[in-house]
Amino acid sequence: METKRDFEAKVKALIETNPDEALKLYQELWETYPDQFNAWDAFYTVKAMRAAKSPNLAWANELAEKFKGDRVGNLYGWLIFDRCVKGKNRTEILSNEKFIEGLTNLAPQKNLKEDDSFPCPTTISILKLCDAHAENLFNARKINELLSGLDYNILSNKSKTIGTQERGEVELSSDLEKYFALKTKALLKLAEFDTCIEYCNKGLELLEKFHYNNDLWFKMRIALSEEGLGNHEKSEELFKELLESKAGSDKWFLYRDISEVYFEQGNFEKAWKYAVDAAFYGNEPHFLIGLYLLQARILFKLERPSEGKILAELIAAILKEQEWNEKAEYNKLFSYYKIDRTTILPVSEVIKQARIFWQNERYGNKPKSKGTIVSIHKNGKIGRIKDQNNNLIGFHKKDLVKKTKSIENLIGATVEFFTMESYDGKNIAENITITE
Repeated sequence: METKRDFEAKVKALIETNPDEALKLYQELWETYPDQFNAWDAFYTVKAMRAAKSPNLAWANELAEKFKGDRVGNLYGWLIFDRCVKGKNRTEILSNEKFIEGLTNLAPQKNLKEDDSFPCPTTISILKLCDAHAENLFNARKINELLSGLDYNILSNKSKTIGTQERGEVELSSDLEKYFALKTKALLKLAEFDTCIEYCNKGLELLEKFHYNNDLWFKMRIALSEEGLGNHEKSEELFKELLESKAGSDKWFLYRDISEVYFEQGNFEKAWKYAVDAAFYGNEPHFLIGLYLLQARILFKLERPSEGKILAELIAAILKEQEWNEKAEYNKLFSYYKIDRTTILPVSEVIKQARIFWQNERYGNKPKSKGTIVSIHKNGKIGRIKDQNNNLIGFHKKDLVKKTKSIENLIGATVEFFTMESYDGKNIAENITITE
């Protein structure tokens, strides 16, 4: 009569050559002799599942639950990663959510802080599931819940590098940075302000390197959380400190977020000021479409609705150019201003009119100064202007009204410009026109 040892020897030999047949035999053993089925049987069953064509993940989950521990748990973690995460799109990942979120309980998280020579399937899978919930509508509740299952004290703080065709090697954030970036965003959206401040400060303390402006986002979320707690003076002081720093002085999204805070408070004058600054520092129009909608709403609250038509036209032009679907909030705007989207001008034309509008809003009745460009830095991006009072004023290539690839030949050119204050309190030239 065949003993269990004979059975084990026979079935183990099939795992490599015929894993599906091996699974059938283990299933038979599991159903017929459940008392004899041990942790090693569970281990080899899950191993066979990793190689099988159509493994029963529900059974694998049951085995991992019954035989908890590193032996079965680690292999189960890789099974779920292989079948539910690796190479899967957002919809597929979300459809397997119940298996992925269970990993924090069934597949022990590895201490990658001590040894990151081999990855952790649980960490990878949970962060991928968080990414899926972060797309489109950011599901703050779910993301916060998922991250609560990870111990940030044992996440890797090493940045990752991937190769791309367009940009060559690109450095990505570490698991630890990604954790704090997602966690603090979720906590802010959930209005858990005290906890958000705690995690932002912890991220700033523990992270050695920042990507995607995360250091600025952490500081911004602290300021927004103080605002949420009713500490308005402290919040405004933090905003000012952030915007006057070199790192934050030209980041349009910081100005947009501050504008949104003041809009929600009902302080529409301040909201408008920061919204205009955001447009001034912003980049390609299609990245700023949400900002333009916010500006239109602010103007309506300021009882200047007629001036919002240029923003409605700009949004319509962007949607047409990018072939994006229209949202109800956009359609409401188009209906109000009676925008005919079929005859709308190209973005390149509409943006010119919008920039004149923003320029008037930013500089108002401020008189233009005159001067001469006297030096260009060797980096070809910045230089200095001597104004009519012999003051030296710095300028940046991006502030020239007429864009040019090289500014090295502009020494001696006479210019007109607006004098503004930079982040460090020094005067800087903006909206520079070459007059000769």
